[in-house]
Amino acid sequence: MQDMRIAMVQTTCRVADVEGNLETMERFCEQAAAREVDIICFPELGVCGYNAGDPSTPEPEPLDGNAVRGVEALAQKHQLTVLAGLLERSVSGIVYNTQVVCGPDGFIGSYRKTHVPTPEIGTFCNGDDLPVFDHPKARFGIQICYDTHFPEVSTLLAEKGAEVIFCPHASPPVETAEMKRARWLRYIPARAYDNTVYVAICNQVGDNGAGRDFQGVTFVCNPVGEIVAEVASADKEEMLVADLSGAELQEYRREAVMFFRHFRRPELYGRWQQESR
Repeated sequence: MQDMRIAMVQTTCRVADVEGNLETMERFCEQAAAREVDIICFPELGVCGYNAGDPSTPEPEPLDGNAVRGVEALAQKHQLTVLAGLLERSVSGIVYNTQVVCGPDGFIGSYRKTHVPTPEIGTFCNGDDLPVFDHPKARFGIQICYDTHFPEVSTLLAEKGAEVIFCPHASPPVETAEMKRARWLRYIPARAYDNTVYVAICNQVGDNGAGRDFQGVTFVCNPVGEIVAEVASADKEEMLVADLSGAELQEYRREAVMFFRHFRRPELYGRWQQESR
């Protein structure tokens, strides 16, 4: 990994207002480009808005639809790698909660949320792949919201070479910002610490026009689980910029006893999993 600069953006994502949401993203991409950001990450379903429970609004789009073309245009115009969330309808008609990755040369790939919780069942389907993406300065993976509760996902991404894990959220407004932050601090730093990777998390913020008012908790953890950057406010749109150090990552991994993945015993875990069944 080389030194790189990332931006995590908490935005107000209005349901079914793709054009307006892309305009918001445009504003932050322009700011990010001016600050020489390499990768910018927007919240879960940031392009179309979050409306779990309603399978028709916002309307899902294919990966060659207008929403993805809009994200591609932002990445190309501002020479950034952009991570943005939307509802995807696959060629077989299945709907996924998807984070697309677009770069200066266009569409790179996508990640479909692999762990769909009870309130979202019937709106989205589970994805089945855990891709790792190559950027000229680092390899990275994505976990969407509820995925972060499953430590196996972070570990597998790290084992596949991820050095940074991006965690876009549309975490529901069922708790205060202080409660949400305290809850996330119980496990997000552990995903970084256990796997010796950078972990960056962002959330939607504000009224989405469909009955949800989100709290914008957004921060970045270094490879030993320390918060190295955090937004100033939980109630307004904000872009958090963080510099990630390749030398720091290597230094943490150089101390063998603290590079826990070096001592993993997957042959035992597989056997135990079979025995538990």
